[in-house]
Amino acid sequence: MTGVTRPVIVFPGGEPELAALFGSAPLGERLRALGDLVVHDDLPDGDEAAARLTGADVGLLSVHLSAANLMAIAGRTRLLAFTGTGAASYVDLDETRRHGITVTNVTGYGDRAVAEHALALLLAALRGVVAGDRAVRAGDWSGFPGPELAGSTVAVIGAGAIGRTFAGIVAALGARVLVVDARPVADLAAIGPDVRQVDLRTAFEAADAVSLHLPLLPTTRALITAELLELLRPGAVLVNTARAEVVAPDALVARAARGDLRIALDVFDPEPLPPDDPLLAVPGAVLTPHLGFRTPQALARMAAGAVECVEAFLAGRPLRVVA
Repeated sequence: MTGVTRPVIVFPGGEPELAALFGSAPLGERLRALGDLVVHDDLPDGDEAAARLTGADVGLLSVHLSAANLMAIAGRTRLLAFTGTGAASYVDLDETRRHGITVTNVTGYGDRAVAEHALALLLAALRGVVAGDRAVRAGDWSGFPGPELAGSTVAVIGAGAIGRTFAGIVAALGARVLVVDARPVADLAAIGPDVRQVDLRTAFEAADAVSLHLPLLPTTRALITAELLELLRPGAVLVNTARAEVVAPDALVARAARGDLRIALDVFDPEPLPPDDPLLAVPGAVLTPHLGFRTPQALARMAAGAVECVEAFLAGRPLRVVA
């Protein structure tokens, strides 16, 4: 009697913390119960990742794959279990459909982590934390003022789980919160007192700070235009922990170049930024390398969610399918 061939499950590399979680108990045990597991613990480029996935039935994905990479794994790989939410930013979903590769994602793992990071960026920008650090190192103790968050108006663009979590945090700290979303937002009172839903233009006109929490969709790409950025008052703060592409190309650089807008960014296009990117020259900018979701708690939820998708797919009940 011929033995049953076990599926090959490969993590081709990416976040070292994810490699550790996939390779050890309890998640590693769950994956090994399903098939033969291979875990790489370095950060490959797309070509190397595709080479490692060539013999895989299932890939646990946290790196970018090009159309050529997808073609290279087509015919064997049946599932790419993406370890985050925005799979479309890492693989072309039309290409995966064309090659018959199912793509799943993980939702809700980083709501608190990203919201807290957005708060950290906002406070750092308001109080000049980066400039203050540099001043101390240079021996400059002259100091400078920075506004308080309490009593300011914060516009939250996008009322999904992360946006609502962030809105609740800043409301609890005494900020007046304006919410913008394409759909009516239910139960605003649950976010905080006096939270109002407004349109984009009203939000940008009224805000002392704007925090972006939009998914990257055809309807949100370049939604934040140069015209909207011009509405921001001098000294306002723009925080982006969502996707860089929701802001119109070059619009943010042009507005920030005037020197009267504080920017605090965790997402960029491309990532990593080239060394001559004009964002790096914006005075007072607070920039972090896509750290929003990187907490031990969020990474554990991310890994567990991806394993759950693999288990469901191999059981014939695919879960959280995006393509």
